[in-house]
Amino acid sequence: MPHTRINRRWAVPAIALLGVIGVGAVPQLLPTAGASPPDLPTLSAAELLAKVRTAQVTSLSGTVTLDSKLGIPSLGSLGGAQLSSFTGLLAGQHTAKVWIDGADHVRVATAAPLSETNWIRNGVDLWSYDSTTLQVTHTTIPADANASTTPEAEPSADPAHETPVEFAQELLAKVTPSTDVTVESTKYVAGRPVYQLSLAPHRADSTVQQIAISVDAATGLPLEVKVMARSTGNAALTFGFSKISFDRPAASTFAFKPPPGSTLREAADVATFINPPHRGHRREQSDTSGGTATEPSTPNASESATDVSDRVTTVGSDWGTIAILSQGTVPAELSALLSSSTQVTAGPLTGRMLSTPLVSVLLLDDGRAAIAALTPAALTDAVAKLG
Repeated sequence: MPHTRINRRWAVPAIALLGVIGVGAVPQLLPTAGASPPDLPTLSAAELLAKVRTAQVTSLSGTVTLDSKLGIPSLGSLGGAQLSSFTGLLAGQHTAKVWIDGADHVRVATAAPLSETNWIRNGVDLWSYDSTTLQVTHTTIPADANASTTPEAEPSADPAHETPVEFAQELLAKVTPSTDVTVESTKYVAGRPVYQLSLAPHRADSTVQQIAISVDAATGLPLEVKVMARSTGNAALTFGFSKISFDRPAASTFAFKPPPGSTLREAADVATFINPPHRGHRREQSDTSGGTATEPSTPNASESATDVSDRVTTVGSDWGTIAILSQGTVPAELSALLSSSTQVTAGPLTGRMLSTPLVSVLLLDDGRAAIAALTPAALTDAVAKLG
C-alpha cells in the first residue's frame, strides 16, 4: 500500500476522509460510561499541528454526522424552487456512512426515510446512485488524474526546517496575528481520546467565535470540527465522526453494479459527473432493465460543468475575506432564499441581506452577491466601500 501524508489537508474531517492513506490499523480506545476526560501528554499548539501534519492512515470506516443550526428559514417555504442536496444540508442533522481503503477506494452513503444515495470510487470507476430516482451515473477517472495529489507533487516543508514542529511554529507565526491558537482540554470523540485545537479570530465583527478541531491522540487524524457562533455562543456547525474503525473495509464494499430497473447515465468526465446536465433537450440513455430511457439535458452539457471560479472574486483577508459572486453566478435557490429577506442599502448599492449565526449573504439588486463570515453591519459597510 503506497503511503502519503495528510500535509495541509488536516483542517476538516471531510478533507481527511477523501485524502488520507498511510499506516496500519489502530485499536479502538473505548471509554466507560461517564468516564473523565482522557489523561494525555501535554502538547503545544505547534506539536499538535505537527502531529496532524504527519498523520498517516491506511483505511477506515465509520459514521459521519453533520449537525447544522444556522437558523435558515424553512426550505419548504420556497415552493417551486429547485433545491440542491447541498441546500438541504443547511439545517438539521444529517448522517453518512463512509468507507476508505486508500485514495482510490472510497464509498459514501447517505440515508433518508425510504431513500439512499451512494457515491463510490472503485479504482478508475466513479459511480453515484439515488434510490429515489433510480438514477445511476458513471464515469472513469483518467490515469493521470491523481498526478497533482501524489506525494511527490504535494507541497513540502522548507529543507531548513529540521522537524515538523519547526514547520508548525512558522505556520503559527503567520496565523497568530489574526487568530488565537491554543490547545484546549482533552475529550472523547467516537470513543477515542482527542486533543482539541482551538482557532479564535481576533476580529470582533467576525461571526465566528471559535473553531474547535478534535485531533485523534493516537493517529493525528481530525475526527470532529465544531464552529461556534459568536452571536449565540453555541455550535452552529458540528461535523465529525460518531463512529470510526481503522480496520480495512472488505473489497466488496467498493464493488457496484447498477440495480435492475435503474437508468444509467455515462458522464463524459468528472466535471459533468459532479455537475450533471440541466433540464432542456433530451438525450438517450441506457436502462439497466434492457430498454432505453431518455433524460433531459442541455444542448451543450459541458456548459453546466464550466468552472465558475473566474466569476468569483475575493476581497479582504483572513477572517474578513469576502467572496463576490458576479452577475449570473448566484444560484437560483439562493436568490429564492433571499427574496423575502431584509432590504439594505450599502452606499450607492441596494440589496437584500440574509443573516445566519455564521454567514451573512448580501444579494445586490445588480445581480451580484457578497458572502462573508462577518456581521451584517460589517458586510454592508465593506460592500459600500467597494461600490
